Amino acid sequence: MKLQGKVALITGAATGIGRATALLFAKEGAQVVIADINEKDADETVQTIKKDGGEALFTYANMVNTIEVEKMVRTTVATYGKLHIFFHNAGIAGPGRLELTTEEAYDQIMDIHLKAGFFGSKFAAPEIKKVGGGSILFTASGLGFRPSLQSPAYSISKAGLIMLTRALAVALAKDGIRVNAICPGPISSTPLWQGVLARNPEIIPEEYIQMNIQNRPIKRLGTPEEMAQAALFLVSPAASYITGVALPVDGGGAMS
Repeated sequence: MKLQGKVALITGAATGIGRATALLFAKEGAQVVIADINEKDADETVQTIKKDGGEALFTYANMVNTIEVEKMVRTTVATYGKLHIFFHNAGIAGPGRLELTTEEAYDQIMDIHLKAGFFGSKFAAPEIKKVGGGSILFTASGLGFRPSLQSPAYSISKAGLIMLTRALAVALAKDGIRVNAICPGPISSTPLWQGVLARNPEIIPEEYIQMNIQNRPIKRLGTPEEMAQAALFLVSPAASYITGVALPVDGGGAMS
């Protein structure tokens, strides 16, 4: 029970990496708050956790709205009395190539990924400080290290999260708060991956999937459960001397 007695707030936890992480954190003893706009799948995740003997609740939070980002933190503390872990995982595939990117789509991806991560941390950090410290974690991406041919806006937003990780690691160390990021490669069976396959009209899904498989030493796509295990390590006591790290979890894709 690596997270026994901890309270974790996870954004985008109705599906995909966030859902797998919520299930794992709860299994490891955490009380989990699922912040999302997808009420149906979020409720299903909550019920799965409770069936397994865990504790969780859903709070509606649209990441483009800073008021709702603050509210999800307040709801967490009002319900459980404390906060130890803030995991900003919510994300979208966003727009495709430069010429297909509208201002509205650009603003949306930057708001959901970077602005919500920044202000979520602003609101969460004082609460985490009150309990003597804890962790902030972001879902960045391997495409935050290198440019995406398919979506410049996606790469920019994820690169921003990597720098935010480093900046906050320095700023919050004095408060006992470690700040890290996981950087997934392509992950199968998630709504975001379906968005990746659909965002440019020339993409042939099966060919694109095979290209991604062949471009990494471990010849397959990752799973949400594997990302959840990396997230668990970074927020757990096992990583107590690790902060400011953007960890590739991509089957070796960062070396390709």
